[in-house]
Amino acid sequence: MVTANPRKALRSRVRNVIRNFSGRVGVSAQNLTTGEEFNINEQTVFPTLSSIKLAILTELFFQEQERRLDFGEKITVTRSDQRGGTGVLRDLTPPIELSLRDLAVLMITVSDNTCTWLVSDKVGQPNVNTRMRSLGFKKMELRSDGGPTTFEQVEHMDIDGYAASSPADMTGLIGLIAQGKILSEKACAEIIEILRMCQGVDYLGRYLPINEFIPESKIEPKARLANKIGAYLHGRADVGLVETTSVRYVITVMADKSLDESLILPVHEGTEVIGRISKAVYDAWARD
Repeated sequence: MVTANPRKALRSRVRNVIRNFSGRVGVSAQNLTTGEEFNINEQTVFPTLSSIKLAILTELFFQEQERRLDFGEKITVTRSDQRGGTGVLRDLTPPIELSLRDLAVLMITVSDNTCTWLVSDKVGQPNVNTRMRSLGFKKMELRSDGGPTTFEQVEHMDIDGYAASSPADMTGLIGLIAQGKILSEKACAEIIEILRMCQGVDYLGRYLPINEFIPESKIEPKARLANKIGAYLHGRADVGLVETTSVRYVITVMADKSLDESLILPVHEGTEVIGRISKAVYDAWARD
């Protein structure tokens, strides 16, 4: 009996998933335990959508470490700060006072666009891009700070008008964080902990044995996910760290140009293709 080559089997499985998708797909995965990599269209530039908020969060931690800002600083959210799209602050009655760290947490957990604007404004959009380039991520770019005219600007562009990156750059960034190779180990651990709070788990986590409610259910999952999703119109993206007892790996899957017109995030074909690719990589690399 001939045993199939695992790498070829994984590539074949993922290509079959992509074949059934109506748009473009890029994948970049790095096994932090074995050093193995899996890539398809990893250098192609895609819209990041809200997954770029990982870069904003990273710059925030850099500036905190450099003592340029204080996570405990109280920020007052006014009516003029409130932004449409995802999040909860848009629906609350201003003025609202939150710490800078709390704004950052909401920027990730519920992808709050009001919080994203305030954090981006605090760290400075150009500083995010300068930092990412200094880390070697030349194809990653935050093109808007989420200010008052963001949605009007994007309305006259494609969805990459907000931000763009290659899957390889996104995976490279979360890989450095997961290995504690930038900032301090403590800061990297804090970033991963915030990413674990992300409530958008139905992309990379769609078919993984994860559990959103560990403290409540007292059920320890086979896998843990720390991630940040992005979604709008024809695009979907997710960048994350997957951990089991036997393996740690980072993965980014980005999809755009989809013909699926559904605006409901979990049922979109882009969400489905990300979930199926994520499961294929998990089945190949997690041997628990």
